[in-house]
Amino acid sequence: MGSHRRELTADDLRWMGRAVELGKQSTPEPGRSDTPKVGVVIVGDGELLGESFRGEGGPGAHAEFGLMERLKEVNLEGTTVYTTLEPCSRRGPDKQPCAERLVERKVSTVFIGMYDPNPKIYREGWKLLRDAAVDLRDFEESLREQARADNATFIEVFQVGVGVEGSAAFDYKQNAGGFDLFPDESRRMQFHTRWTPAGSGVIYAYDSENHVALARYAGDVDEIDDPGALDFSNYTLSVRTGEIVVFRNRHGYALVKVDTVLHDGHGDDRNELGIAWQLRLVDR
Repeated sequence: MGSHRRELTADDLRWMGRAVELGKQSTPEPGRSDTPKVGVVIVGDGELLGESFRGEGGPGAHAEFGLMERLKEVNLEGTTVYTTLEPCSRRGPDKQPCAERLVERKVSTVFIGMYDPNPKIYREGWKLLRDAAVDLRDFEESLREQARADNATFIEVFQVGVGVEGSAAFDYKQNAGGFDLFPDESRRMQFHTRWTPAGSGVIYAYDSENHVALARYAGDVDEIDDPGALDFSNYTLSVRTGEIVVFRNRHGYALVKVDTVLHDGHGDDRNELGIAWQLRLVDR
């Protein structure tokens, strides 16, 4: 089957590269260490109309939004946008998502460096643009890798949890269904949890090496006295919302309560697993 996609031009690669360079200038938001690094370039008829990066317009200012504000008096119809991160599809109640703004300004093409790892946004911005007949392209592979490397800390929020206790929400269909837990920033002891789809409100937890156990009827992790007394004869178990599953390794036990399970194939708008955990360490 032939492809209808045109080849990337030297200009495309140049503007993508410029967007990546701009992303490196992004400024962190106060009190937040995982601010995404986003660079954006808008081009019309082969000429640069404007460029920006996350935070250039103030703490937390999105790159696309800030740039479009600066280009208020410029007609952006038919222009091409190169952005290192998928334009957002959701914001606070008083803010308009960047994807909606791009549609309103009638841009014709958007090149995306990486998709947002937040399960609430992942490819939703892409869909909003696609549904508005915006042509969508991906960055060239090496530039995608650069964008992801620059955003390693941001991506990690949805792949890693740090602390003896904590909570997180992530897309269990990404990162091979893995979410790693560490008791502290030293990352010396790793608990690797793995998840695979089952349905809305239920998910499979598995560990083929150390097996998993279900703390049946327990409503809170503090109700579990010794997790080692549970039945670890299964390498995979279905876990429903509100239930607690226990992973183990030589460092101890990870008690994980499943708070929410959303499944886009069962009526939900995304794939998302929300968990709360407690680590019980035996080997420090």
